[in-house]
Amino acid sequence: GAAAAGTMAGAAAVHAPNGFFAMGGGYEYPAFLGFVAAGLAVTGAGRYSLDHALGHVLDRHWMVPAALAGAGAAALAVVGSRNRRVGDSAEEE
Repeated sequence: GAAAAGTMAGAAAVHAPNGFFAMGGGYEYPAFLGFVAAGLAVTGAGRYSLDHALGHVLDRHWMVPAALAGAGAAALAVVGSRNRRVGDSAEEE
């Protein structure tokens, strides 16, 4: 979930210059998917998940902050990598 949230943050950053709404190529849909992925990272997948099948052995009190930190770190890494690539391509032109 955290890696998917980070990837969608990068996709939203790519679409940000086009505005919010997806009809105009905006970041609405990637942002929505990112929030859903972050929600899954925080709350877990539920009854039909591997966690449930294994008896919630990884369900500890520190997992929610760790999931949020992982999602934030992944988002920073993806957006930072994108910004470097955009900067490098702008310098080449």
